[in-house]
Amino acid sequence: MKKAYNIYGMHCAGCVNSAEKALKRVPGVLSAEVQLTTEKATVEFDSSVEKIPLKELKEAIEFAGFELAETKHRKVIYNITGMHCAGCVSAVERAVKSVDAVERVSVNLANETVQIEFTGSDDILELIEKRVTDSGYNLKKKVLRD
Repeated sequence: MKKAYNIYGMHCAGCVNSAEKALKRVPGVLSAEVQLTTEKATVEFDSSVEKIPLKELKEAIEFAGFELAETKHRKVIYNITGMHCAGCVSAVERAVKSVDAVERVSVNLANETVQIEFTGSDDILELIEKRVTDSGYNLKKKVLRD
């Protein structure tokens, strides 16, 4: 089982290494991958773990000098214009998925919508919008759901 967390207070690759090592020392953790740019950690747990050791994860990260918080997944829906075929849908999906914080993307050609599930702040939306418009498509109105 994998779970995502936000880690705050990192400034460099050394911080990333320290955070990963701290997480990997927690009993039940199989692996941990930390991203500096998104302030996100993906932690994989042993299948025998019945309850995620959140307290232990937080203590390990705090001891390393950072702060850990559970990641909230957010959703946004955009109207999108300029798509004409399945190739367009694929191009939009690739553009959206190129942003690290994106967890899921669903493009509907018939309804001209794209639904995106992501983690992080609203700054991520600006990057998503730029990548899609750079691919030649237009995004309109967005509806956020936390």
